[in-house]
Amino acid sequence: MERVPRPRLHFTPRAGRVGDLFGVLTAAGSYQVFYQHLSDGVPAWGRATSDDLIIWTEQEVSPPAGDGAARCGTVVVGPDGPVLFHVLSGGRVARAAADPGHTGWRSDPSGPLLGGPPSGVTEMSDPYVWWAGGNWRMLLSATLRGGTAGVLQYHSADLLNWSYDGVIVFRDRTSWGCPRLFPLDGSWVLMLASGDEIVYGIGDYDGMHFTARAWGTFGRGGIGAIVTFVDAAGRRCALARLGAEWGTLSLPWVLSVRDDRLIATPHPNLDPYLINGAAGLTAAGGEVRDHGDLILTMPVGGETTLFADADIVEVTVEGVSGLGAARRTGPTSPGVRFARFGAAPEGQFDLGRQEKAGP
Repeated sequence: MERVPRPRLHFTPRAGRVGDLFGVLTAAGSYQVFYQHLSDGVPAWGRATSDDLIIWTEQEVSPPAGDGAARCGTVVVGPDGPVLFHVLSGGRVARAAADPGHTGWRSDPSGPLLGGPPSGVTEMSDPYVWWAGGNWRMLLSATLRGGTAGVLQYHSADLLNWSYDGVIVFRDRTSWGCPRLFPLDGSWVLMLASGDEIVYGIGDYDGMHFTARAWGTFGRGGIGAIVTFVDAAGRRCALARLGAEWGTLSLPWVLSVRDDRLIATPHPNLDPYLINGAAGLTAAGGEVRDHGDLILTMPVGGETTLFADADIVEVTVEGVSGLGAARRTGPTSPGVRFARFGAAPEGQFDLGRQEKAGP
């Protein structure tokens, strides 16, 4: 069997693969991405560094702190360095601090911060922590009594002592995980994992409640859980895990809100690395094909742009929410390739399964 070349720009660990992402930290113009490292069923936490979000250098892989095999946790900058929040069995939330020099992680404190779900909640997981200007906030995905999906909020002044605020948003007939909440272009965006998709709500957040004006789908195909961050130029950016078994990090994307849709465009730092033309790949009517084989279906919209790196393809459609990712079935070309295909005929646009807020 022909060996598939290793991706050039899609970061892949030397051994094992990228699992869920914990976050991206920035300092002095450089970036660190923290991720769940998967190898032969042994849980570990990995880290990679980059000066431009394009070329990543793998750093140490360390055992998780305590019994935490963190999935979809969060890393933030604490008083003494990186602090990672993760969930233990029973919905307990724990905190780990990086050792000096990133030589490993230690439980800090030794026991959990939160002992389990509050009253009226049967399950909670996936802590997301951010600085809200006056205090720290923590969101957790939850299953409420009766099976309704919800997002819980806590607040803290010191990243150690947390107080429960309540449910900031809930929705029937769905399941949610990996919440991410951030301001963008005058609105607030809530991103969530829902089944095999990444979904989002765009609306308002008053510090205690999130009220969506519209819901939509962001990730299709192999787009996994996403982390967002602000780059050195002040742009809200996103990275995703690609495919449960692919083991790679996505290209960097810049996010924006347009007509209550969450739009992704390629990060400008990609430009020097791209080669025009991707032999065998085509896109028409929302269908992305590799040498004739259908590999991904996207909503019909404006110009479709494909990025091919070894056997990985990432796709964005002008005016359509979000991203798609797929793996090639035919021969690949060396280098990181891109190709653009024309817009759909007028009147045939499908802008991404957006729906207005409602039950």
